[in-house]
Amino acid sequence: MKKIILAGLMMFGATSIFAQFTVDADIRPRTEIRNGSKKAMADTDQKATINTSQRSRLNMNYKGNDYSVKVSLQDVRTWNSANTMNNGSENNFDLHEVWTEVNLTDNFALKGGRQEVSYDDQRIMGAVGWAQQARSHDMGLLKYNGFVTAHVGFAYTSDAYTNSEFKGQYEYMNYLWLNKDLKKLKVSMLMLNKDDLTTTGGRLSTKVKGISLSLNYYTQSQDDLSGSLLGFDGSYKLFEKVNLGVGYESISGSDEETLAFAPVFGTNHKFNGFMDLFYVGNHGNSVGLNDTYFSLGYKLNKLKMKMAYHMFNAVSEMTNEAGDVLDGNLGSEIDLAFSYPFNDDITFGVVHSIYTTTESMQSLRGGDLDGTNSYSYFEVSIKPKFLN
Repeated sequence: MKKIILAGLMMFGATSIFAQFTVDADIRPRTEIRNGSKKAMADTDQKATINTSQRSRLNMNYKGNDYSVKVSLQDVRTWNSANTMNNGSENNFDLHEVWTEVNLTDNFALKGGRQEVSYDDQRIMGAVGWAQQARSHDMGLLKYNGFVTAHVGFAYTSDAYTNSEFKGQYEYMNYLWLNKDLKKLKVSMLMLNKDDLTTTGGRLSTKVKGISLSLNYYTQSQDDLSGSLLGFDGSYKLFEKVNLGVGYESISGSDEETLAFAPVFGTNHKFNGFMDLFYVGNHGNSVGLNDTYFSLGYKLNKLKMKMAYHMFNAVSEMTNEAGDVLDGNLGSEIDLAFSYPFNDDITFGVVHSIYTTTESMQSLRGGDLDGTNSYSYFEVSIKPKFLN
């Protein structure tokens, strides 16, 4: 009888532990075909580059009575980049997240370690989940949840380390994010300092009778110069399966009196076209960007389809090598995206983009006006739950 009781207690204890412990994976191979890259336009008759990259991530979460822990192991590599007898020297393996969050009171929590940071529409601070490696920070975070939601984040590394071989992306970073959900309006404010770059602003969003509207406005200052980002987007659910969208974004460029605005830690891939011609490791300290876009979304059973058309223009005045003033037209782009959930764990995605270049863009990035600039990818996102 004692053995039965002991076995029962052990089973109860194991069940209690496993009920708080989850394990899942994120496996995502993606094949990309690029003709005209992020930093340069295509030359006539240029051959496209084709490669397949893969994210392989294992996530483990544990939730105790007053704390929680996450460990996310990640390997990111391009297929065939490592020898078939690879000994691990390629250094693809990474601890993407390792953090602990402690509930100090009913309203306050403290979180520390390597962690993803994502707020609002990810325009200024995002996890960059589309990129295979994504982004995470080594930092502390104080969270308050009461009449408002407030997050205070802080990270610092002294000069002795930032100037060494272990140099990170910044010496110090701190921010305050405030959020309040009203009846029909969501309000967020962000104040971010990264080294000597200060960004301040916020986001408003609302939904009324099938119409979604949002407004972003941020200012940025550095070395007595200031810049800004203003963005507006709206969508309307025309029918049950059809959605129309329109938007505009203006990002200041660099001149003698204006700072070229930088989206800092934003998930830029989702904003200015899938070809990543602007602000994805490029276009910094340049002529800025005006982006006017229209979109059409359609859902057929489980298949989701979306088409977007972008018209790009410079904000700052542009001249060519001869000193002639250019019109600042930076071209246009059409994006077609398809997404199909095969089951609860597997989703297929296909994207095809076509960009039409101009003389102004040629002066910035080179290439030929008659070159074909396109981008396509096919990916499979697999997210099994091993223990839930």
